[in-house]
Amino acid sequence: MEEKIKQCLELQDTLNQKINKDWKQIRKKEDFCRAIWLECAEAVESLPWKWWKKVEPDLENLEIELADIFHFVLSLILMENKPDLTYFYKGLNEDFTNLKGIEGEYINHYLADIYQKDSDKYKEYIFLLERIAEKSLRQDLKGVLFFFGLITKRLMGFDKLYLLYYGKNILNHIRQEMGYKSGDYKKIINGLEDNKYLIKIIKEVDDLNQLERKIREGFSSIGV
Repeated sequence: MEEKIKQCLELQDTLNQKINKDWKQIRKKEDFCRAIWLECAEAVESLPWKWWKKVEPDLENLEIELADIFHFVLSLILMENKPDLTYFYKGLNEDFTNLKGIEGEYINHYLADIYQKDSDKYKEYIFLLERIAEKSLRQDLKGVLFFFGLITKRLMGFDKLYLLYYGKNILNHIRQEMGYKSGDYKKIINGLEDNKYLIKIIKEVDDLNQLERKIREGFSSIGV
C-alpha cells in the first residue's frame, strides 16, 4: 500500500504541475481544503439524504467523488514539509487509539451507529463525509486523513480507491490537454458525463498497465 500511495503522490504532483508549474508557490492550503469540502457536498448528493422525496443511491458516482477528493487530499499532503500519513492509515485500519485532536464524541457516535443491528450505511457515509468537510473547513489535515481513510475502508477499500484515482488522474490529464482550464472542454459527451464513460472503461480493463491507453482510446473514439 505504501508504494501505491507514493505513486499516487507522484501522479498528483505531475498533474498539479501540468495545471500550474509552480503550483506549490501559487496555491494555498485553503484552496485544497475548499475543494475537499465542496467535493464532499457533491458526494452527499449521490446518497439518499432528502427525506421529502425518494432518491436512489448512486454508489458508483460516490466512489468517483471519493477519487476526486483524494486528488485534493494528496495535494494537501504534498504541501507539507514532512508528510505524515499516520492518520490515513489509522482510518483505513479502523484504529481508534491515540487520536489526538479528533473529538471523542464523534468517534463514540460513529461506533454506536455502525454497530447497531439496523445500521444505515448511507447515513454512515454521510456522517463521514460531513466530518471530512468539517475538518477541511478547519484546515485540519489529520482529521481529514483519518475520516477519509475511514470512509475508504467502509465504502470500497484502498485498492479500489487506487484504481479509480489512477483512472481519474488520467482523465484529468485529458481534460487539461483538451481545454478544461480555458473552458473549451465539455464534460457532457453524447448526453453522458465523462465520469460515466470512465467508469465503464475501468470496468473493462484487467491490466493496470493498459489503463491509460484504453482510457485515451475510449475518449478518442467518442470525440474527445
